[in-house]
Amino acid sequence: MADENYSYAPKYVQIQNYILQKIESGEYAAGDKIPSETELARQFDVSRLTVNTAVKELANSGIVERVQGKGTFVRFVPGQSFSSPMAFSGGIKIAPFEHSNNKPHRLLEHGVIKADAALCQKLGLTAENPYVYKIVRCVDVSSEVDEVDYSYVPLSVCKDHTFDCEALKTFFLHDYICRYFNEKPTHIRIFVDTPLTSDMELSLLNAPPEKLFSWDTFLYHGNQVLAVTTTVSMPKENRPFITLEF
Repeated sequence: MADENYSYAPKYVQIQNYILQKIESGEYAAGDKIPSETELARQFDVSRLTVNTAVKELANSGIVERVQGKGTFVRFVPGQSFSSPMAFSGGIKIAPFEHSNNKPHRLLEHGVIKADAALCQKLGLTAENPYVYKIVRCVDVSSEVDEVDYSYVPLSVCKDHTFDCEALKTFFLHDYICRYFNEKPTHIRIFVDTPLTSDMELSLLNAPPEKLFSWDTFLYHGNQVLAVTTTVSMPKENRPFITLEF
């Protein structure tokens, strides 16, 4: 039976909180296997689909790692704060394309790459199909690079699409996908202070990695991840990292 302290939160959040508190208390250490989805479903009296949703989000945020045929294991590194990464929102609604306010980007790079293990985990890709379309853009302020966006779209999502370079300089990724793709994003999830992947070149920001701030924006069509953008910037006092309109 689940702890009654969780009873007012949604079931999948209860499961996530349970796992996080076990890690924080030291009961689950890095490399330890957590209970199976069947065990958690029985403990919280929910379906395996609910457990799968909870564990998948923890995996997307880098807290656990799912190994096919073996189970789910803790990836938590001692000394890492649980605010890193932290879910900013579980399902921000996306406004219709025609209502969006875009901003100019400078397109630096685009093309197909083989995703590393961390990026495959973010996008739910397998070792047999690890290829993504990578788009690197920056935003300049006063002739200096203010932030860099690394966007990744699985080839299974973009298929034979030919990316419009001029549009990429203007549109946010979710607006681009809304305009050009058949499967439209239904919602996004944002995780702040996220780990960076091995393909990222950060020298444009002229700062050591430990001084940089990053966040991941996941685009979803239902439960499918359509794309993820990692935004990297220098923290600035009294400047919000994102503005939302309701």
